[in-house]
Amino acid sequence: MWNKKRSVILSIIICFVFLAVLTAFVFLGPWFVKMWLTEYRGWMDDSVYLYDMIILFALAFYPGSVFAYITLYSLIRLLFNIKNEQIFINTNVKYLRRISWSCIAVFIITLISGFFYIPYFFIAVAAGFVGLMLRIVKNAFQSAVALREENDLTI
Repeated sequence: MWNKKRSVILSIIICFVFLAVLTAFVFLGPWFVKMWLTEYRGWMDDSVYLYDMIILFALAFYPGSVFAYITLYSLIRLLFNIKNEQIFINTNVKYLRRISWSCIAVFIITLISGFFYIPYFFIAVAAGFVGLMLRIVKNAFQSAVALREENDLTI
């Protein structure tokens, strides 16, 4: 039977899978971009444009991957707190704040990269939107923590 505990455990497992995929891309990213553009897009192996795309990938991906690691760490810690039934606590507000700022940082990185490669604009819009949504969720959590602390003092 599916329940809340199993859902949280599944979310934790998915976060670790994303962590593994991100780590693989950190090491294999330029090779993957080169393979994709030469094998599937028909670019010449010695093309200047290919070299420029690999450089653009590196300039956008590696700073963004730092924020992806921060996000995954914060998500995993947040999920472990939820699994341990510690939901409306200041630590979770801190994790949500950190995740939202990471999304905003990725928004800025991909927005700048979009001027060199248009599809990055779509990633920028998505990252900015997720960052905004997380700011709203963080504010709701922060209000719930304040309300819980106030109720704890009155009892």
